[in-house]
Amino acid sequence: MRPMHIPALVCRGCFHCTKYALQTGRVPRTQLKVKHILVIWSFIFVCSWMGYLKYSNYVDLCREHAMTTVICDRYRKGVITGSLCEELCETKIIIFSKCLSHLPSQQVYSGYIKATEPKKNPKHIIIKHNMEKFLSQDPMVREAVYNKPEKGSSMDDFRVMLKAYLERRLGDGDYTDLMTRIIDVADINYDGKVTLAEAKTMWALLQNSEFFMMMVLKDSDHIPKLEGFCGDMFIVEEAMVDRVYGVELPGVINMAVPNSYKQSIDQWFTPTWPQKAHIAVGMLEFIEEIFHGSNGNLYMCDLTEHSIGFTEKHEVKVINFANLVPETTLEQVLRERHCTQNTDCSYAENCITICDHNTHQCTGQVVHPNLQKVCVLLHMFLLRGAPKDVKLELEEELEKCLALDASKNSDIQLEHSLVLNSLKSTLWKQISNEKFGYIPNKKSR
Repeated sequence: MRPMHIPALVCRGCFHCTKYALQTGRVPRTQLKVKHILVIWSFIFVCSWMGYLKYSNYVDLCREHAMTTVICDRYRKGVITGSLCEELCETKIIIFSKCLSHLPSQQVYSGYIKATEPKKNPKHIIIKHNMEKFLSQDPMVREAVYNKPEKGSSMDDFRVMLKAYLERRLGDGDYTDLMTRIIDVADINYDGKVTLAEAKTMWALLQNSEFFMMMVLKDSDHIPKLEGFCGDMFIVEEAMVDRVYGVELPGVINMAVPNSYKQSIDQWFTPTWPQKAHIAVGMLEFIEEIFHGSNGNLYMCDLTEHSIGFTEKHEVKVINFANLVPETTLEQVLRERHCTQNTDCSYAENCITICDHNTHQCTGQVVHPNLQKVCVLLHMFLLRGAPKDVKLELEEELEKCLALDASKNSDIQLEHSLVLNSLKSTLWKQISNEKFGYIPNKKSR
């Protein structure tokens, strides 16, 4: 009886596989299966690792529950109040959708407010809260945010506090209108009075630089509208930011994809050129607003592409107010700093002031004005896809803008105004032209 032939269940070694491959020109089936298994397990491992990193980052950065618990506890105790406290803590119609935080101390979320009437759409919002003091282990530090004004303080006392605070932040000046605006926002029941809880809430909000600048620039069309607040958490209208400069790919993929491919991908996700021109004009108008405005000169000291957003109508919204620094603050911080060159007089990312080589002290005069910093962002943004008949002119004007330097030009304010007006005129001429007007469904790249 012939012995039964039992086929091999496993590969008998690399030598046999190699010999088989050389003779037949094919890879053994068993080896293919091993390769497939290795690929699948590698894929599972990478996905699991990325999922773990994302989850650990989320747990570390996103403190939604802790934030709302602290705020609502103080609201129910009557320590704080706010125009949206009931919606956050009682009816719970404020919904947190996505965590946008980059630091545990700076909580940022996208979300929406549920419509309370039938057939009405929810209102999309951005929720912001500074949790720096709340994360402290010292209970005195955690409670310090609502220590002022003290119990027994009068309305006049609160006005004195506000006046002193505004002069410290913005310099000497008449801030009657700004104080009235702040008090009106604090008065959530519109009874013409500010209670202790309302005063504590507003004082805590004003310690947040972003909210403070919202009050200073409240009349501007280029900042998000304040929707409300609860304690020192405040809510603003949503503005699109991801598509201004195209798609931001995940870290590993971003490193692997060549720049030429990323630029091609960007073309499909960035706004059309007429829409870009609208966005650029909005930025230039904002520069005019903060250049020697009614509340002093403001500098953009941490300007990035993530500082700019826009609405569905492509109206610019500056969404990061933390980078706006009053001239007085800049002078106070840098005045006593010793220097040998301009770079020794730096503040944040984008503000460098002139070093006085005689006294070796930093001055308050910024080397590059706001317009130059904006042109750094707008340069490639505007030139890519620009119409041929305007591209050369636009490129020349942007080069002049990039060259603005107070250390090389004694009459920088005049040159600043000339470049700003020229840029605005060129862009307006294009977007007001019927040929390149804003057409929502057509692309002109």
